[in-house]
Amino acid sequence: MKKILCYGDSNTWGCSPRDSSRYDENTRWPMVMQSKLGSNYTVIEEGLNGRTVLNLSPVNSEANGIEWISVLINNYIPVDIAIISLGLNDVFIAEDTSLQEISDGVEQIIDAIRYSHASAGLLIPQIIIMAPPEYNTEVEGSVFYELQINKLKALPETLKSLSVKQNTIFFNSSDYVKGSSIDGSHLEAGSHILLGTKIAEFISDRI
Repeated sequence: MKKILCYGDSNTWGCSPRDSSRYDENTRWPMVMQSKLGSNYTVIEEGLNGRTVLNLSPVNSEANGIEWISVLINNYIPVDIAIISLGLNDVFIAEDTSLQEISDGVEQIIDAIRYSHASAGLLIPQIIIMAPPEYNTEVEGSVFYELQINKLKALPETLKSLSVKQNTIFFNSSDYVKGSSIDGSHLEAGSHILLGTKIAEFISDRI
């Protein structure tokens, strides 16, 4: 049985843009992926509202992607596949953060996952870098976030380049889904189901 770790933010957790509640297991993209892949896979959901790549929270270590992965990964090793789905919050929380800083942070997360396995004499997992979904500019007031929205649009290419450098697998969620017209960034239920279906197909074809 293959074990898949999904390490991400509120969209991995399953936050609804309508009331901030959590979608059920039939809706959240990691669980939809689990259903599509079947019983030969076990999916671990490790999403957290507000989680960033970089260590931007002085009060919540779990929200700091780089810091927390070294703690969390030891609870689950060995894993066969690790999906890293972060970056959106870095763009919006710290607007002066560069794309290169985000990329460098994702690289540190990759290194931590690999080191946790290598140091224990375990096989290194396949790593999928999942770029965040496109921001929905139908949201009222989105014009005030032009800088962040443009940066988010450019992030997939930056992460794709990192993926080549690190010999990982790249998946661009923006090819299939975008944030809700309610808040711009969180996925509607239908988008979760579509994303889970597409990433399951991707894994079946590629890994």
